[in-house]
Amino acid sequence: MNPAFRTARFQCSIRPEEIIYPCIAIVTACNPGDQVCSETVNQQADKGLVADLDYHGWWRFRVVGGSPDFQHQEPGWAVATDSVVEAIALGRRWGQVAFFWVVLDSLSLVSCRDGTAEALGSWRARTRFDQPLGPWRVVSE
Repeated sequence: MNPAFRTARFQCSIRPEEIIYPCIAIVTACNPGDQVCSETVNQQADKGLVADLDYHGWWRFRVVGGSPDFQHQEPGWAVATDSVVEAIALGRRWGQVAFFWVVLDSLSLVSCRDGTAEALGSWRARTRFDQPLGPWRVVSE
């Protein structure tokens, strides 16, 4: 798994108290197989992921994950589910190597290949809430 995943930071436009579910999976459709794709390909994949989430009726909100300096960003979705198995299946459907799993404030990195998880600490400590997000990426500061 890409070691950069372990340093990921997150931004979202909602406040922590608006998250009413104890478990969320942070999933993206961008750059499947850890291969960098064009903006157009990633945006089309994101639209497909949204359709998939809507089909399943999952509550979601936009999360942009990225490097600590946000030079690299991958827009994705925080999806309410209490099933890590379901989240693994979702990540696999969209060609992902891994996804982030949040239970209350505990963040883990979960492999879509074999389901192994690595604890990464506090999700809130890595996340900027109530941030202005553009239609696709984090708005420049």
